[in-house]
Amino acid sequence: MESFAVNVIPPKVTVLGCSGTYAKPGGACTGFLVQSPRANVWLDAGPGTLANLQQHIEISQLTAIVLTHEHADHWLELPVVYNAIRHYVRCGQIPVYGTRGTLELAKKMCPALEEAFIWKIIADRSCQRIGDQNWKWSKTDHYVETMASRVDVGESSFIFTADTGPNWDINQLGESVSLAISESTFLADREHEGILHLSARQAGELATKINAAHLVLSHLAPGEEGERHTKQASQMFNGRVTVAAAGDQYIF
Repeated sequence: MESFAVNVIPPKVTVLGCSGTYAKPGGACTGFLVQSPRANVWLDAGPGTLANLQQHIEISQLTAIVLTHEHADHWLELPVVYNAIRHYVRCGQIPVYGTRGTLELAKKMCPALEEAFIWKIIADRSCQRIGDQNWKWSKTDHYVETMASRVDVGESSFIFTADTGPNWDINQLGESVSLAISESTFLADREHEGILHLSARQAGELATKINAAHLVLSHLAPGEEGERHTKQASQMFNGRVTVAAAGDQYIF
């Protein structure tokens, strides 16, 4: 009997946007497309990410949307998708996994929310299987309830920190991940300001704590120099360090 090799598509993350707070010229705020053989998940829907999403899949091909928190640069494309589904896109309700605070804001902007979405609240230590992706969330150190995410697909895994200050324990999401996507909002000289975001140096520390193979720095404010962020993160982390750019794809 002849044997045939099975073409296994590895899970990957595509950067739809990675600017912190507001988009740089030609960019978009935070958003990622997490793909595996049986799921397409949109992780954070920051302004500008919907157009980039459609360069890879149709809205109707979405398996689910995950929103880490209620700050505008992480979810405000959702009302636009809401209108698209209600009036133009032929598809059923899309599951949305998000915090309670994000849901309350979404209800104000999307009065008939249930016509487009099935909302499921996520909280600290919540878990959910989405297609062949296993998701787990951990509450971070931020101004509003914010959930970092871990995704496992078979033996592959990645962690997205979302927004957080340095007092969050990343090990709540486990260790030894293939890919860590971490915010890197500023450089180490601003750590004394007590801002509940991570510096590049602190992002490197977190990647070391979980034995990540590859650290991707995201959420840089427009005008920040990527090379300086890479240098500071690399002082704390010995693995591969990359600064995210819209359109980049990472196998995990």
